[in-house]
This record gives sequence, structure tokens and C-alpha cells, in this order.
Amino acid sequence: MNERSRELLRYRDFLVNMIAAELKLRYRDSLLGFLWTVLNPLFFLLILAAVFSKILRVQVPNYTIFLLSGLTSWLMIQQTVVIATGSIVGNQGFIKKIYVPKIVFPLANVLARYVDHLLLTIVLFGFMAATRMPATWSLLAVVPVVLMHFFFSLGLALIACVLYVRVKDVQHIISILFQALFYATPILYSADQLPAGFRTVFRLNPFSYFVTCFRAPIYAGTLPPLNDFLIALGLTVVVFAAGLIVFHRYEKDFVFHLT
Repeated sequence: MNERSRELLRYRDFLVNMIAAELKLRYRDSLLGFLWTVLNPLFFLLILAAVFSKILRVQVPNYTIFLLSGLTSWLMIQQTVVIATGSIVGNQGFIKKIYVPKIVFPLANVLARYVDHLLLTIVLFGFMAATRMPATWSLLAVVPVVLMHFFFSLGLALIACVLYVRVKDVQHIISILFQALFYATPILYSADQLPAGFRTVFRLNPFSYFVTCFRAPIYAGTLPPLNDFLIALGLTVVVFAAGLIVFHRYEKDFVFHLT
């Protein structure tokens, strides 16, 4: 690990250039540019808020902040993993021609995506100010929680990259799984609103712990529940370590599977 870390450090300029290129390419020839980072989830938020608060009449105070905090947490993982899955295949030209630590490509993709997520988090804080939600010291807990989101999603992305190199259906399968898990994660609703029998199933969903930990300091003004925080931390360590192990185990074979 120390040797690989030093190698990655030697290629830090390449990593920075990859991040810059990813951001420029994403918004090239776009009139609104980075604004789409905020507008897309906000349009989605408005639709969901209208349906669930006005039509279905979900009984959650300050539902907009409740929904946006959960949605922001979800997008930090879902968008990152789905997009970063193709980072190795999408950069096969580099991989075949020059030597670069292959982990640079998914890492650059994930870091570029988190620039977008941080912008969305700033907008979330703006909504809090606009609705006059009190800002407490517990908001500082957002920092370690976002870091857990980052390493958890990076670990998942590394595993997904390896699978996608070998099986091209993986990206579609991952997208479908995330669509299903979206409704099984307490984003649109509070876990307390579920019948007791469903709460047990809900606790088996790993994404629920990240949403709960992110939402608590923003919406409730409290520190994340200790039990949920420790579970999310444990999941982060396990998934990130598994991602590194799987990626480094199979990265030498990438060139034989890229066409």
C-alpha cells in the first residue's frame, strides 16, 4: 500500500489534469455549465416535493429540507458509482499506450463528481438559510460523513470498474439496482413512518445509514445517531478496503479484456 501510495503521489499532476479534463468535458458547449449540477437535482426535488407533500400529503415538517438532504446523500453515492463504473473502459486509449497507475482513472472520476456534490451541498445550506432553519455546531459532523460517502462510493466504484471491464452489462445492472434501492432508502419518507415489520428490512439497506447520518445534523440539528454512524463507518472501511484489494488484484488483466 505504501508503494502504491507513493506511485500515485508521483502521478498527482496527471490526476489533477484528469479531474480538470473531466469537468471541462462534462460541461463543454453547455450554456449553463456547472449550473446543471444544481438544476437537475433541484428539478427532481421540486417534482418529488410536489407529489409527496401536496398530493400524497406526507406528514414531515419542512419537507423540502428533509427531502433535499436525503437526496444529496443518495446522489453522492449513486451518481458517483454509476458514472465511475466506466472509467477504465472509457480511458482504454491511455491504458493501452502509456503506463499510468490505473486507479488514477476511477479516482479522478470520483473526485470530479464530488466537486458537483459539494456544490449541491452548498445549495442545501442555502435552502436551510432561506427557510430559517437553525444552524448548530452539529453541522460540523457533515464533514466526516461526506468523507465516509466519498470512500464508500470509491470502494464500490473500484469493484464496479473491475466487473465492467469483464462484463459490459454491469453498468446497466448497477443502474437498475440503484433505481430499486432508491425507494427502499429513507429519502422520500422517514424510517419512523414505516410499519415495525418493514423497519427490520430497512436496516438491511446499507445506504440508509449514510442518509440518516447526513440528514441528522442538517434537518434535525443533532449529531448522527451513534449506532448508525458506527455502522456507516464500518461499511466504509470494509467496502473501501475490498475495492482496493479487488482492483489491485485484477488491474494487470485489464488490457486483455479491453477492446
